[in-house]
Amino acid sequence: MIFNSGYYHSLDRTDYTVNSEGEMIEAPIELSSGEKPLNLNLGPKQIGTNLNPFQHQLQALNAKIKEGAGKVEFEFFGTGKGNKERATPESFDKEERAEMRNLARINEVESSTHATVGITGVAGFDPQRGFEEQNREQSIKEIKRAIDFAGDATTGGAIVFHTGEWNRPIYDSFAKDISAGETFEFSGFPGEDKKAPIMVADARTGELKATRKDSPIYEPVFKTVADFEKEKGIKLVGTEDEKGNTYEKEDWIGVAGETIKRDWEFDPKKSEAMFRRVPDWNKKDMRFETVSRNWNHFQDRATEWNQNNPDRKLTPEEIFTKTQYMNQVLQAKGHSLFYAQRYDREKETLDEARKALRREEKMLREDPDNPHKWTDKPLPGGSSERVKIVDHLKEEIRELEAHMRHTHEASASADVQAKQAQDAMEHITTVEQYGLKKTAESLAELGIQTWQKYEANKNKLNKPLFVAPENWNQHQYGSHPDELIKIVKEGRQKMIERLTPSMGESKAKQLAETHIKSTFDIGHLNMWKSHLKRKTDKNGIPIESEDELNKRFAKWTLGKLKKMDEEKILGHIHLSDNFGFDDEHLTPGKGNAPIKEMMKFLSEKGYDDFIAEASGFNPGTILPETWSYFGSPVYSVGTGQATRFSGVHKQHFGYDAPPMYIVGGYAPSNEWKLWSEVPLE
Repeated sequence: MIFNSGYYHSLDRTDYTVNSEGEMIEAPIELSSGEKPLNLNLGPKQIGTNLNPFQHQLQALNAKIKEGAGKVEFEFFGTGKGNKERATPESFDKEERAEMRNLARINEVESSTHATVGITGVAGFDPQRGFEEQNREQSIKEIKRAIDFAGDATTGGAIVFHTGEWNRPIYDSFAKDISAGETFEFSGFPGEDKKAPIMVADARTGELKATRKDSPIYEPVFKTVADFEKEKGIKLVGTEDEKGNTYEKEDWIGVAGETIKRDWEFDPKKSEAMFRRVPDWNKKDMRFETVSRNWNHFQDRATEWNQNNPDRKLTPEEIFTKTQYMNQVLQAKGHSLFYAQRYDREKETLDEARKALRREEKMLREDPDNPHKWTDKPLPGGSSERVKIVDHLKEEIRELEAHMRHTHEASASADVQAKQAQDAMEHITTVEQYGLKKTAESLAELGIQTWQKYEANKNKLNKPLFVAPENWNQHQYGSHPDELIKIVKEGRQKMIERLTPSMGESKAKQLAETHIKSTFDIGHLNMWKSHLKRKTDKNGIPIESEDELNKRFAKWTLGKLKKMDEEKILGHIHLSDNFGFDDEHLTPGKGNAPIKEMMKFLSEKGYDDFIAEASGFNPGTILPETWSYFGSPVYSVGTGQATRFSGVHKQHFGYDAPPMYIVGGYAPSNEWKLWSEVPLE
C-alpha cells in the first residue's frame, strides 16, 4: 500500500502527540484482544495474498490492487477442461495473460502462481492401484499448464503445487522425531503403532501390496542345527558341511544335512536354499509345526538383519511381505512336488502300455485268428467282460495320458506360481524408495520445463520462475519438513543428472537450485500439533498444559525451519493460521500457530516472499490485519514519523476500536438539545 501524501481521514484526530519511542499518545483505544504487533517491518511489498480462485483472475487481480496489495498469487481449482466456477490456467488467453502482467507491472505488484489444488503429489500414487504412470503424467500436465501461465502472466517467482506423494503412517516415521536437540513423538491416531496399514511396492511395476500391522502371519517352524544335533546325538557346530559352510547353532538344517545360513534368507542369490529347510514334524498330531508372528517380531528381525547386513538393509514391512511371499512359494512348490512325484511312475507305466500295444498289434496282423487276442476286463460289481487285448490297451493308454496331462498342467501351474511369488519377493521395495524416485523424476522434468519457460520470457520477468512443492496433508509424504527437504534435493539431483551431459555439472547444479525450491506453509505445518503426543505421568494421564504444548511445538517448528534454511530449499512462504486441527486459513496471529517465532527467524534471514492465504470468511480483511500484525508502516511523505499500519487500521467504522468523532447518520439529531442548550459533539 503506497501513499504519495500523508494518510489522513476526515474522522482521524490530528493532534496526537508522539513520544520519544515513536508511539502516539492519546491514540484511539484498541479493543482487540490480538497480540501486540511484531514490528518486523513486513508490509505490502513482502506480504501479499491469494486471488479469489472462483473469480476471473484479471478481475480478482484488479480488486486486490485496489485494496493495496503489493504481491498476489494466482490460484486455480480446476483440472482438465475448466469452467466458469473452476478455472484452469488455460482458461485465460494470450491477451488476458498480457493484461494481467501489465496491470501488475504498472502498479508495481509482484505475482506468483498456485497450480490447481485438484492434484496432490507428482509420484502418480493411487491408494487402490499403487503408482501409475498415467496418474503421474496427469499431475505433471496440470503443473506444466501453470508453468506456461506463469511465464506469460506473472512477474516471475513460485509455481506452487501440493505434495501428497503417497499415504504413510505418521508413527512409523516420526515416533522419535528430533528437532532442536529434543525428541518429539508424533502419531496419526491412538494405536497407530499396532494397527496402521503396511504397504510395500513392486520395484518393477509400482503395484502395491498392503496389509495391517495387527494381521498375524504364520510360518513353518524349521529345524535348526541345534535341533538336529539333539535329535541325532552328534556334534556339528563349528564344523563345515560338504560345501565348506560352517555350522552355527541358529542356522537351519537342510534336507541333505547341510547348513542353511540365516543371512541367506532374503538374499536373491541364495533364495533357493530356503526351500531346502526341514520343517519340524509333530508325530503326535500328524502335522508340521507352525508359529504365529506379530509386527514386533518383524521389527526385531529387521534390526537383527540390518546389523548383520549393513549394505543390504531391509525395513520391517519388507521382511513382513517377503515372509508372506515365501509361504506362497513353499505352498506352490509343495503342490508341484506332490504331482511331480507320480510323474516318473506314470510315465514308465505309459511307456510299457504303448510297448505292449505295439506288440499285440503286430501279433494280430500276423495271426488274425489268434485265440489269445482276448482278455477279461473287470467291471463294477465284480463281473467282467471279454474284450480284445488291443482295445483294452488303447483304453488304458488314454487314461494314462489323461493322468499325465493333469500332472503336467498341475505341476507346471504350481511351478509358475512359485516362480511368480519368488520373483515378487525379490523385487519388493519400500513405498518411499519407489515413490521418491518417481517424485524426483517428475520434479526434474518440471524443473527443466520451468527453466526453459523462464529463458523464453526472462526479458518480461522480474525474477526467475521456480517450481515449489508445498507441504500439505500430514498423513501424506511431503508434509513433514524432512520429507520436503528430501523431495527438493532428490528432484534437484535428478535434474542435474539429466542436464549434466549437455552443459556440465556446475551449470546443471546452478539451474537445478534456481528452478526447484519449496513452498513452506506455516498453517499446514501447524496441523502437526494435533498429532504431537502430550507429556504424561506414569499412568498415561496428560500432565502438559495447552500453553506448554504450544511452546514445545514452537520449538519443534523452529528447529525444522532452521534445517530447511540450512539445506537452502526455501523459496516461497504461505502464511495462515489455525488451531492445529485443520487448514482453516485464519488471519495470521488469530490461531495458535507459532507464527511469531517463525516469522522473526525468516525476517532475520532476509526472506521476503510471503502470501497470506485467505479463507471464505476473511478475504477482505486478511491483508490489512496481517500487515498490522507484523507492524507494517504506512508509507507516506511529509511526516517526520512513519505511522504504523496498526495506527490506521481498525480505527473507525465497524471494527474493534471506536472513532473519536461521530457524524452523519451515526450522530444524534441536531434538533435534540439538553435543557441547558449546551451543544455536544
